[in-house]
Amino acid sequence: MYESVGGQEVIDQLVDDFYEIMATDPVAKDCFATHEGRDISESAHKLKYFLSGWLGGPQLYLEKFGHPRLRMRHNPFPIGTKEAEQWLYCMKKALAKSVIKPEIQDQMYGAFVQVATMLIKNPS
Repeated sequence: MYESVGGQEVIDQLVDDFYEIMATDPVAKDCFATHEGRDISESAHKLKYFLSGWLGGPQLYLEKFGHPRLRMRHNPFPIGTKEAEQWLYCMKKALAKSVIKPEIQDQMYGAFVQVATMLIKNPS
């Protein structure tokens, strides 16, 4: 999948677009608020590393930070249904803006839905 999306350069652009959308689109205000008080560039950096390995490329996140342990690492943040939906909204817009082939976008988005759903702590 890593090669199919276009490698690290495409992943980096996807994540940059994702965080730009999150920071500027009012639809994503609750999701963006979960990053309050933190350096958003650090979150972007970690997501780039994570997606590299998650998509079958270099295991950058694992090498630098250890096992992702997504639930544990996201536990401090107030992730409810609304925040997960807004995260997915931003990712869907970033994917649509990317050079990734539509069928690969669909596969990625389906996997993102599963991950986002897993991270919901407070369904509302």
